[in-house]
Parts: sequence; structure tokens; C-alpha cells
Amino acid sequence: MKKIKIIKANGDQDYFSEEKFLNSIIKSGISQEIAKGILKEIEGELKEGTTTGEIYKKAFSRLKKEHRPAAARYSLKQALMELGPTGYPFEQIVGRILEREGYKVSFPESVQGRCIRHEVDVVAEKGKEKIMAEVKFHNQAGFRTDAKTAMYVRGRFEDLSFVKENGFNRGWLVTNTKFSKDAIDYANCVGITAIGWDHPRERGIEEMLIESKLLPITVLTTLNREEKRKLLEAEIVVCSDLKIKEREVKMIIGEKKFISALKETEEIENKNNSAA
Repeated sequence: MKKIKIIKANGDQDYFSEEKFLNSIIKSGISQEIAKGILKEIEGELKEGTTTGEIYKKAFSRLKKEHRPAAARYSLKQALMELGPTGYPFEQIVGRILEREGYKVSFPESVQGRCIRHEVDVVAEKGKEKIMAEVKFHNQAGFRTDAKTAMYVRGRFEDLSFVKENGFNRGWLVTNTKFSKDAIDYANCVGITAIGWDHPRERGIEEMLIESKLLPITVLTTLNREEKRKLLEAEIVVCSDLKIKEREVKMIIGEKKFISALKETEEIENKNNSAA
């Protein structure tokens, strides 16, 4: 097809890439054949100046009608941004991922460093490893976590690890966004573990969420925005919480919505299992 310039979330222009689009939609768990059908439909409506947000909405709408579990997985990046406005739910998910991986997790209000006290988002311990994790949440499309943030995390880690009683020997920076190249280069250079969207390539935050089966409730297409907000306020953060906190969930969204949301959750989990 003729090359068409589209507008990315950060305002930059780029040519629409069939390969990138196919890769992003196939990751949702659908077949290549179905993905190509959606690509053909999208290409038929493309014009100069179409935004990536508009492309996402069209693809999501098609998936929602025909492949609901795939639609939920495809919407994961957007669903993470909908966890806001505060970063608290995302911090809780990061902590729970680490718990699934065998860490003892805590959320201290602050920890004394050599020079000053620091707010620490997540502390995780396993064996001789003790992680200080800084969790950065952003709900702005196109935002990239930059080198300044990585430098800030490194500075805090150094001050905290200087106090031997703290026991920190690993510093993590976890975000729901992509990193700038400078942020990745700096983190690699100073030994900070950077985890974000699509980084590291084989184990970014999206892979960690899927592997741990801790998808945020905001992926559910059966719930509206207000219902999701009320559940998040009640600290019902991930889809698996629905069954665990059944009574509380029913009081918030009603039994009918609970049943449909639980059914969708099971479909998503089955889809993820079959894709694994």
C-alpha cells in the first residue's frame, strides 16, 4: 500500500508500519490470519494524519466484538494508564508480581539513608537479595521515562544502601511506560534494573503481568469506567481479586456485572494459558 504518515501519541509523525501493527495485535493471542483481516480493514480507513490512538480504537473495537479475551490483552497498555490518577494501584501490582516470584514484599512509608529519609515504594527480599524498587506511574500516552528519572533512582539507592542495616543490594526502576534510550543506557551502566513497557525485550512489564496472571481489572471490557474506579478505590486491583473478594465486588457492581466480569476473567486466563 502507499506509505501513509500517522501521528504518534507523543505528537511525532511516522509512516504506518504493517509489520508493527501485525506484531502488536498478534501478541493479543489471535491468529495471523485474523490479524491480517483486521490490518486490511484498518488500512482501508487510513489517511494522512490518522493518530495511533484512532488506530488502536478501531482495532480494539473489532477485537471486542469478535475476540473479547484478545481485546483485553491488546488493551493492556491502555489499561495500565487507567489505573490512575495515583500510582498506588500500580505499586500494589508490582509488589504482588514480586510476591508471586517468591519475594517477601513490604511497602514502607520511608527509610533512612545516609543523608536523608526516602519514600520507598516497594521493598522485596529473597535470600541474600534485597530490592529497593522505585515505581513510576504515568497516564499520559506517549510519555517516556527519561534518564533523569534513572539518575534520581540511582542517587536514592546509593544513599539508602550506604546504611548497612537497610541491606539494599539491588535498585529497580519499574514503570508502565517505555524508556528513552538514554535512560536504558544509563541504567545499564550503573547497574539499575529498568523494567517498563517492552523492556527488557523478553521480560517487560507486560510479560510479567501476563505470566503472573495479575492483569489489572481495567482490562475488562464488561465493566465501565465508573465501575472500574469504584473497584480500584476498594483496592480490588487485579482480575483475580474478583473471585477472592466476591462478596465485596457484588456490593459494588451488582451480581449480574460480577458474573459477566468473572466470566471474562476466566476467558482471558484460558486464552493466556493456551498462548503460553
